Amino acid sequence: MVTRRRFSRNIHKVKLSRRESLEDRLFAEISELLTEHDPSIHMPAIRTASRLAAIIASQLAAQTQAVQRALKDIEEDIPEYGAGFVSDLVEAATKSVIKKMKRFRPSQSSSMENETLQLADDWAGPVAGPTMIERHYGIPRSTLYRWQKVNEVVAINTRSSRKPVFPLRQFVDGRPAQGIAEVVAAFGDQKRAWQWLLTPNARLNGGKPLEMLLQGEVDAVVDVASSPSDDSWTQPCS
Repeated sequence: MVTRRRFSRNIHKVKLSRRESLEDRLFAEISELLTEHDPSIHMPAIRTASRLAAIIASQLAAQTQAVQRALKDIEEDIPEYGAGFVSDLVEAATKSVIKKMKRFRPSQSSSMENETLQLADDWAGPVAGPTMIERHYGIPRSTLYRWQKVNEVVAINTRSSRKPVFPLRQFVDGRPAQGIAEVVAAFGDQKRAWQWLLTPNARLNGGKPLEMLLQGEVDAVVDVASSPSDDSWTQPCS
């Protein structure tokens, strides 16, 4: 007679034998989902995120029923575990890059190394060029360039692209978010305007202007942008 414990062990063995297959399938599907969600994500980030998610999910799915039930006790702490894990992962990757830079460019100072790591893509959020935006978001290149010329959208230069790229968060339903043009006009510079939009602002109760624009609080954001104060924000990068 097969006992419940023995039956559970047999199921566990089957799950373990299928774990690698599940991991490979999850990796492929998560990679595709991330690419569709944001075409500007760099491939190393897609591979890392997809592989980690696939490994964690497949290994948890292969645990015994007793372990799976026990996971209920830590559900409320999952965001904290996840944030801490990602923070450690980013720190490890950053240290690895710095070590390589020291090995091949020993004459450069640490400040230059840190500056090199601060690509525009890092501080500006997801960005993409006109071709990718037209392909995935349906905004014609001619329209995009026209918006750029009259400062209705933000375009920035990066060290990873020879031509200006466009932050993707400024687009809502195929058009620039309401208020973007007014903010750019207030600052007279697209890059500086985008930096300001991403920075928590004391005069907006610590909120980020861009997030407030996307929530429909256009008048409040434009009013603050049009009457800047020296202590209202801190420039995030040079």
